[in-house]
Amino acid sequence: MLSLPIAARAADGAVVSTGQAVDGQGGGLGINDAIRAGEAKRGTSLSTGSAGPLSPRPEYAKYPVYTGTLGDKPVRLRVAPKTDTRDSLQGEYSIGDGKSVRLLSGEWEDGSFLMEESDDGTRVSGNWEGQIDQQGVVRGTWTDALNPAIILPFVIRPLGGFLVIPPFDNRQGSGATYAPPSPKSSISTEKPR
Repeated sequence: MLSLPIAARAADGAVVSTGQAVDGQGGGLGINDAIRAGEAKRGTSLSTGSAGPLSPRPEYAKYPVYTGTLGDKPVRLRVAPKTDTRDSLQGEYSIGDGKSVRLLSGEWEDGSFLMEESDDGTRVSGNWEGQIDQQGVVRGTWTDALNPAIILPFVIRPLGGFLVIPPFDNRQGSGATYAPPSPKSSISTEKPR
């Protein structure tokens, strides 16, 4: 039995995989053109404008504060270590003097820092990726999860002297603080005698 490939078609009848219109008239929509058209319809406005409809969580009110900038906007983060995961944090942040917040969840290892945010509490709306310096300042880039072409620089630093994100200094004898070691298991690996 002979099987022929079936061309994928867009809602307007265009053959998406080749860009040819069904009626042969041309003006079809290739996959790259479809992606560009979708991005154009969404626009390129920054989603860092006003945060989603989330209100600050009362349990985060006493978390240590980090301040800084995301692009050209001031940000204020309230973050604390996660209780169930080593080298990680959770919290929220606001943009400017906004009353709404975005939720945060992040981790670090060997001076690298990764964090996700959510503006609605269910989906990822942005990704933070950076490096931690000797003072615990984190510098890097924020990427819009909905439009990865939007990338902004960020700098955040601890306020009030309490470091949630430990400084990283790989020089021997630097005295930099690091997260505590993982707990030791109470299960013995020795064989009974």
